[in-house]
Amino acid sequence: MESTVPLVPAPSASGRAQRSQALDDLIMGTNSSSIVSKRSVERLYYPDEPHYFRYFVKKFQRRAPLINRGYWLRLRAIDVIVKQFLLRKSAGQKVVINLGCGSDVLPWQSHVRYGEECKDALFIDIDYPDLMHKKRAMVLDTPQLKELIGPSFEVSTSENELVLLKSEKYCQIGCDLRELEALRQVLETLVDLSNCPVLFVAEVSVTYMDTESADNLLRWACSVGKAEFCLLEQLLPYGREHPFAQTMLKHFDKLKTPPRSVGQYPTVADQRERFKSRGWPSVRIWDLWDAWCCGEFVNAQERQALDDVEPFDEWEEFMLFARHYFVLHASAVEKEDDQRIANDAEKNETQTCKEIDMHLTTISGNSKRRFGASATLQDAAGQSFGLNMMGLGSNAREDSYDVYSLDGRAGLPPTLPLTGPSPRMCFTVTHLGSYGILLAGGRGSPASAFSDCWILRNDDERNWQSTWKLPIGLYRHSALRLTGTSLVLVAGGKTGPSQISGDYFIFNPEKGWFQCQVAGDVPTPSFGSILCNRPKESSDGKQSGLLCGGIERTGLVVEDKYAWTLDTASEQPIITFTTMKQDFAPQLSIFGAGVAEANGTTLVCGGMGADQTIDGQAMYCLATSSSKFEVAKVRQQPDNASSKPFMIGSSVMCHADHIVIAGGGATCFSMGTFWETNVYQASVPAAFTASHETSRKENKPAEVKFLSSHRVVSSTSAQKVDFRELGRPDAKVRISTIPRVSLNSASEFEGILRRGRPVVFDNLQLGSCVERWTAEYMTDKVGSQKKVVVHECQPENGKMDFNAKNFQYVTYDFGTIMSRAKNGDRLYLRSLSIDKPAEQPAKLEEDFPSLAADFTLPEQLKHVREQLFSSVLRVSGKVNMWLHYDVMANVYAQIFGSKRLILLPPSDVPHLAFAPGASSSSVDVFSLLENSKLVRTRPHEAIVGPGDVLFIPPLWLHTAKPTTDMSVAVNVFFRDLDGGYAAGRDVYGNRDLAAYEKGRQDVAKIAKQFKQLPEETRKFYLARLADELLQASEGN
Repeated sequence: MESTVPLVPAPSASGRAQRSQALDDLIMGTNSSSIVSKRSVERLYYPDEPHYFRYFVKKFQRRAPLINRGYWLRLRAIDVIVKQFLLRKSAGQKVVINLGCGSDVLPWQSHVRYGEECKDALFIDIDYPDLMHKKRAMVLDTPQLKELIGPSFEVSTSENELVLLKSEKYCQIGCDLRELEALRQVLETLVDLSNCPVLFVAEVSVTYMDTESADNLLRWACSVGKAEFCLLEQLLPYGREHPFAQTMLKHFDKLKTPPRSVGQYPTVADQRERFKSRGWPSVRIWDLWDAWCCGEFVNAQERQALDDVEPFDEWEEFMLFARHYFVLHASAVEKEDDQRIANDAEKNETQTCKEIDMHLTTISGNSKRRFGASATLQDAAGQSFGLNMMGLGSNAREDSYDVYSLDGRAGLPPTLPLTGPSPRMCFTVTHLGSYGILLAGGRGSPASAFSDCWILRNDDERNWQSTWKLPIGLYRHSALRLTGTSLVLVAGGKTGPSQISGDYFIFNPEKGWFQCQVAGDVPTPSFGSILCNRPKESSDGKQSGLLCGGIERTGLVVEDKYAWTLDTASEQPIITFTTMKQDFAPQLSIFGAGVAEANGTTLVCGGMGADQTIDGQAMYCLATSSSKFEVAKVRQQPDNASSKPFMIGSSVMCHADHIVIAGGGATCFSMGTFWETNVYQASVPAAFTASHETSRKENKPAEVKFLSSHRVVSSTSAQKVDFRELGRPDAKVRISTIPRVSLNSASEFEGILRRGRPVVFDNLQLGSCVERWTAEYMTDKVGSQKKVVVHECQPENGKMDFNAKNFQYVTYDFGTIMSRAKNGDRLYLRSLSIDKPAEQPAKLEEDFPSLAADFTLPEQLKHVREQLFSSVLRVSGKVNMWLHYDVMANVYAQIFGSKRLILLPPSDVPHLAFAPGASSSSVDVFSLLENSKLVRTRPHEAIVGPGDVLFIPPLWLHTAKPTTDMSVAVNVFFRDLDGGYAAGRDVYGNRDLAAYEKGRQDVAKIAKQFKQLPEETRKFYLARLADELLQASEGN
């Protein structure tokens, strides 16, 4: 409620009144958004109660699980304080006054839940007059709401009356909360305040007032009867520069409704002092995470039951939200129990620990990826690379990897597999030494835990191979390579929306998975825990380490810490846990941290903690002495929130004695998403000693460099076929030469079209373009200043990859393009419509009319002219066009220079890593023709020069490589079907047929029907359906 916005407009100039009303509308808009979310919570989480928000929300919108849980906690916090007030024995009528109530239904819900206690209570709603008039109309017009006011009630008849609705149990007031004396007077017309216990409730409402007016309201409220106050508002516990705070404040600034109080009172301590200094002797305050944990607002059974309402896995983001909101209960009368509880809450102070410095270097980036996993690898030349794999992108789960050079040597990315695991998040990647890299588990949705496991072989082939599955589907598990071995220990994790694994498994790359026998102090099952080795070997040769943190079944961060030892000598491994007795600082009670081991040190990066200071940006070092673990807090330099990495869902990798942090980010409740797009690197401190500081001189690492984004296609065949089994090592692909023919008539062309095989026509008259179209001539005719968009290829090898997006769309003058293409620069022009490039296909005669007169489609191609869809000018330097297919048939007329084209029949698509629904592949056909990887394909080759015309049948896969510095061609697309093309815009002529697009939707629906069945049953029936589709494709 802005200070310039009186709830009852005061007489003023019309301009000021208009501005006032505009701000009123903006603030009231926050109510509209809020009640939609509360309605979502009401419907999902309170199925057995009458629903009242439904009357204020025209259309139900199911909010995301994170928003639902956040609003559930907000509503619960208010509800508990109201309940405590109503249940407390006291003299006089109890009054609950909701300040800035909006469309809140607190009176109705309270009467349903605490009917007996509400029998003599009075609920008063106060807000803007306009909003309260609407609320009054809804109450009077809705029998279920009107029931509360009973048959005897009064309705105001004058616009000047502040009391809009009056009854024994419920009243409405429309007034200005800054006019405190007027507010007192109108309240006293409803009830004798001097003898009444009064609870003021303000849920994210008075924060919109200017802070001075809000503070005056708090001071005034303290003097009203036997006053209590319940306030729920925002906090800035980590400052304005913290990523969550940045996102939250930008959101409210965009709405033009900035919260005012949070700037002056950013912390819990500030808010407590705010109330104390304004006359409230008893103040209890919790941030919402403390409210979630303390047991007063939510008990363990209730926390656990929430997971059964809807699948939920946004724990870090929920904790961030909860740390940035508080609920406060103040009383004008000192209460000994309240003060004791407040004092107890203040005892939870952060213990101190050693600190060491780490200087981070920031590398700017733009990749958006979180909850993926990272790996490091080397190529044959010893160059080191880092991969940040899959995870969640800005729109969906990613099927790509970000590839980085870690040592500053590589200019090109390594050869990586094109097929492999399906997109996923919350999985683990663990190095196996010479055996390669193990990828285990992960999830699609929170209800879909994966059990499949893959090994990326560390050899020249470097392919993903499926390996033994986990005994159960797992995500958010912890995985650790055991010191000096190629064995992997897996601990905990989630098996479904509300199920947590209490099992421990060992993976042996030669024998598969083994379940451990668990002995000693068995830990509480958890997920997202910290699992690490003890660097120093035990005297008996057993593996040992530490397990701590994570979240357990009741939704709390685990605070116990366990030392473990592992005996792998017996047939069933035995892992023994001992609860650690040493006085551990609470810093390691963390959920969702990234863990990396290097240089004798374990680094714990990010995550959210039971301790408030662990905010997604904290880092700790863990080392062991002969008898105990030691923890040191990392002082990151530069030491400010805007410069530190935001390590929620980040990937952490070590190279030599350096650490690299990539990816991360969080959805900040309903206020937007913060993406950590930068990459950070630093030297890892050596295992520290008892001193507070480390004096080791840090070696400056070679700067990490982003190389490319590499797409990996999920394929069932990739799970069954090892490329090394496709043929003998010396097997070669058989390449057919595309025949060259003379085309003598239009009817001959129609016959070739029906046969559907590629041919090269070498006798067609294309006009004067073949003789004239040099770089200089084309520049003169088109005009050197004409602006044109081109692909500018980034890799030096000139291999463009549509999936990796290793090129940029840039705008240059046409003269510049032609000059650079002539020199063989890595440019590619694929002309677009000049007038409407996003809506209409390219037409040579419209886009380049001065050139169009030189180019002619001869009479033999009459059918092409009559069914023409587009005519595209193509100019390229030394760049390869990626492998793709076009839905429409086309003829490719080479005008200047020459190109080598490889075409493959549509039946080869299963072997060439085309993702479902994608018309482009990352397979580099030219590189793979010399080995056995494409031995199952049937490539056809043509080298076309000036005057040659290549007919490319529909759906034939093709890729092109220039054999001269510059190539110029005209590519003409035409319709070869009577119908069935995709509806809507198709600028490039390569949208899949409407039947395929519809079929993919049907496939998704069919798959969904089988989703809940056991895996073998699901595969059995879906395979049978796939066979039926194949039979249908053959006309059976």
